[in-house]
Amino acid sequence: MKHVVVTGANAGLGFQTSLKLASDGAKVVMACRNLEKGQAALNRISQRVPGADLLLLRLDVADLDSVREFSRQFSDRVGSLDVLINNAGIVAIPLTRNGAGHELQLATNYLGAFALTGMLLPFFRREVPARIVNVGSLAHRFGTLDVDDLNWEQTPYDQWKAYARSKLAMLSFTMELSRCLRKMSSSVIALAAHPGFAATEIHKKSEALAPKNVFSKWLQDKMSTVVPSAVDAARSILLAASADLVSGGEYYGPSGFLEIAGRPGKARVNPVAIDIAVGKRLWAVSESMTGVYYLSEG
Repeated sequence: MKHVVVTGANAGLGFQTSLKLASDGAKVVMACRNLEKGQAALNRISQRVPGADLLLLRLDVADLDSVREFSRQFSDRVGSLDVLINNAGIVAIPLTRNGAGHELQLATNYLGAFALTGMLLPFFRREVPARIVNVGSLAHRFGTLDVDDLNWEQTPYDQWKAYARSKLAMLSFTMELSRCLRKMSSSVIALAAHPGFAATEIHKKSEALAPKNVFSKWLQDKMSTVVPSAVDAARSILLAASADLVSGGEYYGPSGFLEIAGRPGKARVNPVAIDIAVGKRLWAVSESMTGVYYLSEG
């Protein structure tokens, strides 16, 4: 039986990913910030997949103390891992910082995943192929990665630029992680996938995406008929998590027009994400910001 951790498992892509993996016979650790919502999601999966092997653990990826506590509980209650899916995320919020002073989109969409990956890496089973899947976004292609001001302390903050930066950082991290794992001949591979457009709770509740006038409301209603459901949008993530013929450093997404929807296929990557020098610098800064050090030359 595969042991899988899915962050942000209570809704949207995380829920659909957890549901499918549970139905395929995996033990799914549902890592959720809100335990009440997480329990409700676990109950829904249990109703649809009788006998599903599910475990709910609290995890707020934006809080490094929570990441450490999750790792401790995982060690005590599960102890071995085959697939980690770093899915939890937020979209385009006003400037907010967590208790460590990290910009919240960066903390949630990237730094938490960086720290969690490092803390869970020792639990991957070495005798079988395993993988780390980082969930990306189309927005990463429009992002810039100012490693010297990753935390928006010098540059005027923009919520959409911050979102794109956090997702570009996630993909750059994925590529560097893949290189590091390959260099040490690890049985673990790292790759990424994005959902294209998806009708999920995170988008429905986003103030930045709320229609501002009658026309935008009309346009949103029209677009809602063509935007893929979370079930369809999760297909690229599930391919990355489960398909046999995937390799470290690959990036998947919908293969239709502009990668908005369609069957999963290879996705376009911002050249910054595959820049080795940038990846190494980002890794060093991420270690310093999180206090979690692993696989690096330092």
